[in-house]
Amino acid sequence: MSEQQPRGYSGGPGAVAEGHGRVFQADGDQHITEHHHHYSGDATGPNSPRQPPEGMGPDSIRVPLAAPKPVVVRDRDEAKAKLLPAVTALSGARIHVLHGMGGCGKTTLARFVFDETVNSRAVEGFWVNAASRSALRAGMLSVAAERGATAAELEAVHRGHRPAADLVWGYLDQPGTPWVLVMDNADDPAFLDGGWIRPSRYGTVLVTTRQGQSPVWADAELHHIGLLPPQDAALVLSDLAPSTGSDEDALQLAQAVGRLPLALMLIGSQLSDQLLEAVTMADFRRRLAHEPSLQIDNGSVPWDSDLRRTLGSTWQLSLDALAERGLPDAGTLMRLFSCFAPEPLPISLIRPGGLEAAGLGMLEPPLSSSRVEACLRGLVGQALVLVEDVLGRRDERPTRIVQLHALVLDTVFGGIPARMRGPLLAAASSLFLRALPEEVPTPAGDRMRNMMVPHAVQLLRNAEAEGGEDAVAAALTSGRRLRDDLMERGEGGTAHPLAQLVVDVARRNVPGDDPVFLEDQHQLARTLFWADDHSAAISLHREVLTRRERTLGADSPDTLRSAHELFFGHYLLGDWSAAEQTIRRAAEGRGRVLGEEHPDTLHSRGLLAEVLCRMGDKEENVRISEEICEISERVLGAEHPITISSTLTRAFVLDEVGRPADAEAPARRALEGYRRVHGEQHWLAMASANRLAMVLRGLGQWEEAQQLAEEVLGVRQSVLGDEHRLTLLIRIELVRIAHVAGRTEEAVQKGRETLEACRRVYGEDHQETIDCRAALRAAEAAAR
Repeated sequence: MSEQQPRGYSGGPGAVAEGHGRVFQADGDQHITEHHHHYSGDATGPNSPRQPPEGMGPDSIRVPLAAPKPVVVRDRDEAKAKLLPAVTALSGARIHVLHGMGGCGKTTLARFVFDETVNSRAVEGFWVNAASRSALRAGMLSVAAERGATAAELEAVHRGHRPAADLVWGYLDQPGTPWVLVMDNADDPAFLDGGWIRPSRYGTVLVTTRQGQSPVWADAELHHIGLLPPQDAALVLSDLAPSTGSDEDALQLAQAVGRLPLALMLIGSQLSDQLLEAVTMADFRRRLAHEPSLQIDNGSVPWDSDLRRTLGSTWQLSLDALAERGLPDAGTLMRLFSCFAPEPLPISLIRPGGLEAAGLGMLEPPLSSSRVEACLRGLVGQALVLVEDVLGRRDERPTRIVQLHALVLDTVFGGIPARMRGPLLAAASSLFLRALPEEVPTPAGDRMRNMMVPHAVQLLRNAEAEGGEDAVAAALTSGRRLRDDLMERGEGGTAHPLAQLVVDVARRNVPGDDPVFLEDQHQLARTLFWADDHSAAISLHREVLTRRERTLGADSPDTLRSAHELFFGHYLLGDWSAAEQTIRRAAEGRGRVLGEEHPDTLHSRGLLAEVLCRMGDKEENVRISEEICEISERVLGAEHPITISSTLTRAFVLDEVGRPADAEAPARRALEGYRRVHGEQHWLAMASANRLAMVLRGLGQWEEAQQLAEEVLGVRQSVLGDEHRLTLLIRIELVRIAHVAGRTEEAVQKGRETLEACRRVYGEDHQETIDCRAALRAAEAAAR
């Protein structure tokens, strides 16, 4: 007779060792005939910490050998508050599962609870390694021996006459001293299935695992162990290496490594035990720019064979476990994720249907649409990724995202074979393009585009560094598409870092006068306006204009587009003469080349009317602005963006010539039109609201003017900052509104604060500073 072997058993007949009082089975149970139950010998294997090799049991079940004793366990207060009384007072659930990604400190917390309760003699403690079936069985039978199991009972288990788990739990489930049983590294819950984990009124089971979802945890209370809060993460570094940096240095370094406890422990170990050089926290943070995982793993003990204690190996253990359970392609999915940034990644990127077209079916192992959901579930189960829903506004559907950790991505990407990096990065760029939202503007689509910016940046960096020519070309294509989408929607500030990187990469890979590269520089110059770097924008626009004139001709539509965009730089700096010259060239050139009724021509003519109005030629421009509105509406329709823009220009001109009553209707139409077409918080809708507030102030409708102006201020402050040019414009308007509404003290206070900001940003002679100074003086005069 023999006991039925566990799932996955592949061992041979049991071996009997005489003369030493022990009988062992390589992958099964052990029979113990001695009075002591601590075993000697090396107990580490290549993939599992302290796993007993053939013929050996655990070195100890009384000491948590797999967990170094922490200096201090920071944070985890909620888990501590539940676990300590659960163990000492036997209150609440009898099984507690600590789950989370590798390196997040599950075992450290388990050791804290173990030491606190066992050292106080409140309970009896047992620590079992559950990383493999053999280690689990060996440890649990040792627990039975410690609890009083006889040699005959253990021999019966070994011979298959008694069930092993029933014997162990028969001794655990007896009155006496309460106990705590830690089952550490139970990353495959199936090993515990079949009776190895049970609730008991006489003790508490504490499990650490990467798998938070398993039917084995049906009777357990789950505790998710995630990243440390910023301040607690910084304190871990300060605890270990207090003399190597300030509190702020510790906080910045902790943030740089994603607040992962394992990384913090490894870094702290390095900083606290330096022999050759004095490295500070600030020094170490700078070193992280190059191969962060390798830099951090230098803090591991060279002779420590526990692979869970290094970043370079701990997550590979999870991928290996998935491969052993029939999901080798989960590794390909994780490699795909590692091409992107450690930011929320829209899950639509891997929706079924596009993986084969992107070439992922050609990789090794191949990843198919039919398998991607199972692979994602496997990665979530191992806590390598987190899937969440990002809520939208009002009734919008949430955006489902995959959340990734920087160090996991760095480690996985570093492990991709060189021959696979190019095809994988090209596939990532293909999927990126496919995942971008449809052209119809929606708030959810705009939110998703903003999410995609850091991923486009990371794709470009990875492709140029590791991917080769085809991968660079694919990454540039996806980056350009997203950049253009963002610019079309007025998200110039968001697009700026991407536009800058596209130019940097293209400059090293594309000829200087290539029309595509000139377009890259053109778009970068446009984003510089949003970054409030007007001088740099003007300089770059001039450079592109000159090169387009030389290569494309003076009347090329692209050349005229450069003249049109150069206008904004001069206009925003208050250089009306230069602005009039450039926009007149664009308007007249577009009229010749595209026709007088083309949308681009009408746009340039509208801006020409606006700057001429600024220069004093006002009444004539009332007629011009009305003419442009009539043509736009007749040719393009009332909802066309150029028609709405022409309507706003008309409101501007009428208000500037002192006719606010006539300006109110077109100002309201422009605001309503932009809100319908682009949404309420689009920058053009904000510009219309700004103008309407100015019109209403002139009509004495201060309450509505104040409401609109504050709405614009809130949006611009959150998107652009408190001292962006557009933010300062609305701040100046709020000074004027407070003045004419009779709130003179408020107007004076706001005027002084805004004038100081204008002086810092623009200097004394800029038009915005002059306008703000005039508004402040008027308020001060009224206050006197």
